[in-house]
Amino acid sequence: MLKKTIWHAALCLGFSIPLSAGTPQAVAQAVLDKLYAANGNYQFKKPKLIISPENKKVAAYSPWKNAIVLDEKAYGICQDFGRDSLSALAYMLGHELVHAYQSQIKGQHLKTNFLAYDQGYNADIRTEKVADIQGLFNAYLAGYGVLKTMPDVIERIYREYGLTGKTLPGYPALEARKASCREVVEIAQTLCNVFESSNYLLAIGQTGLACSGYEYVLRYYQGREVYNNLGVAYTLSAREFWSPQLDKYTYPVEADWFTKLSRIAAARGQEHIDPSVEPLRLAFLEKASAQFAEAARLDPAYVTARINHLCALNMMGRPVEALKYAELHLLKRTRDKKRQPTQETEMIEIALGITYALQPGNARKADAEAIFRRLSESKNVLSALYARQNAQSLRGETESGILLEMPLPASLRKVLEQMQLGRTDGLERTPLDEKAGVWFAQKQGAGSVTMVFSNKQGNLVSLMRFPNQLTPDAAVFPPHEDLQHTAYRNLVAAREGFYLKSPRDNVVLKVDSRGRVLEMVKYVEHGQ
Repeated sequence: MLKKTIWHAALCLGFSIPLSAGTPQAVAQAVLDKLYAANGNYQFKKPKLIISPENKKVAAYSPWKNAIVLDEKAYGICQDFGRDSLSALAYMLGHELVHAYQSQIKGQHLKTNFLAYDQGYNADIRTEKVADIQGLFNAYLAGYGVLKTMPDVIERIYREYGLTGKTLPGYPALEARKASCREVVEIAQTLCNVFESSNYLLAIGQTGLACSGYEYVLRYYQGREVYNNLGVAYTLSAREFWSPQLDKYTYPVEADWFTKLSRIAAARGQEHIDPSVEPLRLAFLEKASAQFAEAARLDPAYVTARINHLCALNMMGRPVEALKYAELHLLKRTRDKKRQPTQETEMIEIALGITYALQPGNARKADAEAIFRRLSESKNVLSALYARQNAQSLRGETESGILLEMPLPASLRKVLEQMQLGRTDGLERTPLDEKAGVWFAQKQGAGSVTMVFSNKQGNLVSLMRFPNQLTPDAAVFPPHEDLQHTAYRNLVAAREGFYLKSPRDNVVLKVDSRGRVLEMVKYVEHGQ
């Protein structure tokens, strides 16, 4: 199950930090908490936060205190950014949070200095740039608009701390700091676009390219979300090697159901997977399990990775082991009857229902039926659809072989007709996977961004992202509208929502749990 950033972190771009909203300590602590949660590496203790009247360093990290120190003056600078104030604060705190991880990982006990940057005691430019890049990407995952804010923050800091136009020992000149800023913003922007486009590649069915994208991001940022999504890519790659017994169910990691149609036709009349391809399938699933395990190691409470790991075990034909895993890591999360059901808790139940259905001798078939029947009436669109699909599979109902598409609202169709991919030749390319010869290029437009994956032969896939700001209330279908089960093949699970692919329109919609469209992506698979 993809864990998509826009659906799990509140966007903070539209809020300022008025004094009436809380004390500097409380507001800054809330931002640090969100950054720490978005990173998801709970193997290291969260640093405490100290607001200091010293006003000499902007921000710093002290490893022997495990504390991030923020100047009162620096907080005041952030306030002056108005609607971007939280983003400015997230940039400063995110940079120092990365130093907290660096210091513990490397065993160094060197106090950092945001203002001195690479001119501080035993600091180096590479370490500081890494802190900038990882901090920016971490803040982006947490929902902050740091990429556009960072350059202005640097200018303002130098002015308020009296460093503009001066060359002082121990502090980099403003022009040098601005040059470094431009470099890291460019790298961080590429990481954000590669990560987001890789999620859409999963929906389109380009799992190999998605793997290249996630692995590229992991070179710079080792967060739970990236490990999890790489595991999803490996899992979906395994689905290319169809197992009639195991793959008839709709797993919460499901993506690109369109490829399922060809597998059904090829496997019709078969009861078992082709022995010649089974090792290839298992190899992908073992890789997927390793990524899910790493994500869960960083954050033992990360439910998304636990659900995906459970699905991978079932897809490997190990339902007994899967049930033990579910009982150990997931079952207790479904027993709190006082909490309102969420898509996340219901996806746990969907995965559990499949686990029951696969138990030897149909010993838990009745339990699976009960789960699917109850969730078929869920208010969460994806939960209801998955429950209905799995209930049909459990009853042994066959696929019709006709791929139906869900009709899109007329308001969305008007917007989609205006979305046209422009020329993509001549763009500067970033090598994602030099061994495989895969490159990435991007072009910012007015309210949209175009991204291109290519190899030596030319473009492979082009995508154009367009936030749905014109028709924010447009919904793809009501929560309880039933559909023929072949339409489910175009659904992709995501945290607190899903992706919906429309091959007819060459578009992927990012949809929330209630069916509202958040973003649209137009895509072209070149050479197909």
